[in-house]
Amino acid sequence: MPNITFEQETARRTTAAAGPLGEFTSGLAPRLSSAWTSRVHSTPYRWSQADYRLWEREDGALWQAVYHSRQDSDHLRARAFLTHPTGLQLYIVQRPYRPSEFLVGALLPAGIFEYDTTPHPSAIAVPADPARAAAAIRRRLLPYYRTAAMRVSRSTRFRQTQKVVIGQSAEGIPIADVLSPRAVRALLHEDERWYLDPGTGLCAAITPSPHSPDDLVQDAAARLRGLAFEVVLTTEHPLDLYFRPSPPAAPTPVAVPPPTTSRPARR
Repeated sequence: MPNITFEQETARRTTAAAGPLGEFTSGLAPRLSSAWTSRVHSTPYRWSQADYRLWEREDGALWQAVYHSRQDSDHLRARAFLTHPTGLQLYIVQRPYRPSEFLVGALLPAGIFEYDTTPHPSAIAVPADPARAAAAIRRRLLPYYRTAAMRVSRSTRFRQTQKVVIGQSAEGIPIADVLSPRAVRALLHEDERWYLDPGTGLCAAITPSPHSPDDLVQDAAARLRGLAFEVVLTTEHPLDLYFRPSPPAAPTPVAVPPPTTSRPARR
């Protein structure tokens, strides 16, 4: 038997994990509705930046599967993401030690980067049959996800709903901080030029692209302004602007009453 390098064995095991996941999600997405799209991300070292955007916290089954079973299981060598054009994303991995089931949970909606007190939608386990899984997701997950998404958007960034910041990554790829579901839909449904990055919650331009970065930015800005959104163009990363501390407010001037003149006493 020929010797297999670590890299070859890692690639083999990653491919073995991604295959069933891709087959399952490609059948699942259209059964939820024609608006959902699926993508499989190979994560050969069992880690993904999207793990930090899991809405479910420490007490959930998906959190436990992601953060407490990295050592001896291949189920984390691939993750799938189902994206809805309103900014919702489902996170899917194979359930540990149960190859006939998958875990489906929710990521923070597009444009949300902070947790608040809104009750999070709990992940669920679904069978590997896409039809049965879609029925379970529509009944047990999506209604709670949509309600929670509306609440967290209102409580964290209510005043920024009509604002879109378009900047660029360190590699020069156009990226947009978009909160409004209407604005997300406008970007994601335009010739498949943009996608919702599950690792950041930002809309990013698909690369490679036949369009130049400047053309993509100007086209997106014109489209969003036509929908009455305020568009801010910058060469910085949108998250750098979002997390930058606000300058201290100037002190409010205190009105000093004019001095009063005393009247001479009457005699």
